[in-house]
Parts: sequence; C-alpha cells; structure tokens
Amino acid sequence: MTRSDRRLSRLLITLLLISVSAGILCFGYKVKHSSPAAAKDRAAAVAVSPTADQPPPSDALAAAATQPATQPDAFADAPPSEPASTDEDATPPPQRAPRPTAGAIVASDRILGPATAPSPDLLTLAKRRIDAGEFLEAREQLNDALQSGRLDESAVPAVKAMLQQINQTVIFSRQHFPDDPYGGTYVVKPGESLAKIAAACDVTWELLARINGIEPKHLRAGATIKIVQGPFFAVVDKRAFTIDLYLGSLPGEKSCMYVTTYPVGLGRDDSTPTGTWTVEPHRKLKHPTYYSPRGEGVIAADDPKNPLDGYWIGLTGTEGQAVGKLSYGIHGTIDAQSIGKQNSMGCIRLRSEDVAVLFDLMVEGKSLVVVKD
Repeated sequence: MTRSDRRLSRLLITLLLISVSAGILCFGYKVKHSSPAAAKDRAAAVAVSPTADQPPPSDALAAAATQPATQPDAFADAPPSEPASTDEDATPPPQRAPRPTAGAIVASDRILGPATAPSPDLLTLAKRRIDAGEFLEAREQLNDALQSGRLDESAVPAVKAMLQQINQTVIFSRQHFPDDPYGGTYVVKPGESLAKIAAACDVTWELLARINGIEPKHLRAGATIKIVQGPFFAVVDKRAFTIDLYLGSLPGEKSCMYVTTYPVGLGRDDSTPTGTWTVEPHRKLKHPTYYSPRGEGVIAADDPKNPLDGYWIGLTGTEGQAVGKLSYGIHGTIDAQSIGKQNSMGCIRLRSEDVAVLFDLMVEGKSLVVVKD
C-alpha cells in the first residue's frame, strides 16, 4: 500500500467515526425529549405562554378592573304619561284574595336569616330595567328583596326610595300598565259608574278619578281606564314617625307590595295606641267641622284655624291597645312643624299634600292600619 493510500484510509476512518458519534448523540437526544415528563413540561409551557391576542392573566385582570361600570340615570326621563291604549289590553277586575288578618304584620319582624346588604347589582339592575321601560320587573325585584326580611337595615331606605319612584309612575300616573298584577286596565261597560268599578276593585272612586284624570260624570262606555286592585293597608312606625302603605296585604304575607311612605306626627306623651285599626265606615270626612275636646268650641270646616286641615279618616280599634278606643283618626294639620313629633292628642297627622292622597287610598271597612312601637 502506497503512502497516499494510507492517508486516504485514515481520512475515511475518521469520517466514519464522526458519523457514528453524531448518530449516537442524536438518538440520545430523541429518547430524552420523548419521555412523559418532558411532554408534560412542554404542555405546561404552552398553557401559560401569552399570545398576541391574549394578554397574560395578570394583565387581563387589570384591564377588566379599569373598564367603567355602566351607571344609567334611572328616572331621569320617565315614559310619557298617557301612552296609547287599546281595548285588547283591558282586563276585568280579578277576584280578590281573602283579606289578610292583622297578625300578618308580625311576620315582617321575623328573622328569616342573617341580615345582609343588597347585592351591589340590585339597585343598578333595577335602574337599567327602568331605563328599558321594565317598571313592573324592576318593582318585583326590589319588592321581593324588601319583603324577604333579609335586607340590612341600612339598605332598606334606598330600596324603598326606588320603589316609591316606580310606583309614582305605575300606580299614580295616568300611564297604563295592562300587565300590572296590582292593577291593569278595564273597559267600561254600558251603565257602569266609576263608583261601581272602584267597589269591585276595593278602592275609592276618588283614586280612579285621580289616576285617570276624569270626572265620574264624564265616564263613557267603551273607554279603557286604569285600575288599581286594593285595598290599601298602612303600618305606622312610632319610632320612625312614618306611615308605610301597601297593596295586596300587610307585611309578612306573600302578596304584600310596598307602595310609599309618608312622615307623620303622633300623640303627645306616647298617647297614640298601638294595635290594629280599621277605617271606620261612614267616618271618612272631607272638610269636617272640628269639635274641640280642649274647650275651644266648634271650629267650622272653612275656618283657617281648623286643625284637621280638611280631612278626617275615622278609625275603629280591633286589636291590641286600640281595642275600645274612641275618637281616634288620621287627619291633616295646619302645623307642619308638628310632623315627626309627639304633639297631637293621640291621632295620626300628616302634611296637607300627603293626607289628600291618603284620603283617596283608604277604603272604609276594608283598609287596616297597624300602629307599632
């Protein structure tokens, strides 16, 4: 073998060794990275790796926290007061459920569970529904929360305030709500009077006249009118100096629906008896003459010194301290400063504008008034 052949042989052997070494290294690398542990590590790496379209988790949370919350201006613009209505929307007054007993009020003081503040979304969602014209749905949601007995006391005023505003539209405006379970619409039949329709609904004809903007003599057959299903009930809180009004039943019953609240004045030296009262038949008087028990004589109805301020709602006691009490009632006052104080001789007094509305709501022989400490 010549010298040149020996050199060529050594070169070929070196190349062969290099190739074998490279093959061994490649095989070892593949075996290592095809193991289950390695596959798991790669999957984990993919799971946490951000992409161009998806920020890392921490950045995503930060972005969500900076998004402005929607805060609609509920009640800023109420719907028109007199939308068009058709006869197809009207329904006859439904049958009334059995009247609640005064014992129902006890249920409102039950502890049904731990008191809690409302979800931050409760009022916001109700406002959004109002903005969308969903007054009945918003009212139901808020009333259910209020009647549950689980609202924290600090949250009750805000929920009541929103319900009052809703009811100013649903109950007291001229806007029709045919699907209102506490009212609706009704097509007047030939020969019917406003008083007859009101009696079937357990409300006063004055209320129907008020919410429809009509006089009884102008009622016409075939007209679609707004109705309310009564009677109304009232709860006087002596500590808060308030009177709360309800439809359906007293608090504690399933059908109870909160309507509104008025401030009141009460009897001097805690002389307003607690218990249950019924609005006395034939004792609701407008422009009453005042017969003073203080020796002031008789004060005519049109005398500016008449302390009843044009309204008297006579009450008959039926339960509690109220039993056997005479000459008690709800009336107006010419002394606005006495509201929120104990200044009467035991009666319940309201501001002039409030007693005028209450007079139209209370039904003789059917509306109950509960006075509680």
